[in-house]
Amino acid sequence: MNIHVIEQLNNFVKLPDDKWESGGWSIDESKAEKLIGGEIYFHKKRTEPSFFGGSIIDCRVDQSPECQGKVVFTFQYDGNCRNVNTDKYGWSKKIKIISNE
Repeated sequence: MNIHVIEQLNNFVKLPDDKWESGGWSIDESKAEKLIGGEIYFHKKRTEPSFFGGSIIDCRVDQSPECQGKVVFTFQYDGNCRNVNTDKYGWSKKIKIISNE
C-alpha cells in the first residue's frame, strides 16, 4: 500500500543515511504498519504533484504532548517519489491510501 499526504509545513526531521521522519498523521496504528514497505508521497495540495517522498521503513505513535497518538513515518528518500500525481478521489482529510490489491 502507498500513502499520499498533504504536508504544507515541511514538518520533516532528517536522520542519517538519507532517512527522514514525518509525523503528526491521524491514522490508525495498525493501518500505518501495513504501509511499511510501501511508498509515501508528500503534496502541498491534492491537485499538485508530490514534492518529496520515499519508501516507508518504519512507523511509530508519537508520545509528545503536541502530537500524542499521531503516527510518525520513517522513510528512505527516493527521487522517484517526486512529481507523482494522484487523482482527486479517495482523499480523507489530508491522507489518501492506495491499496495494491
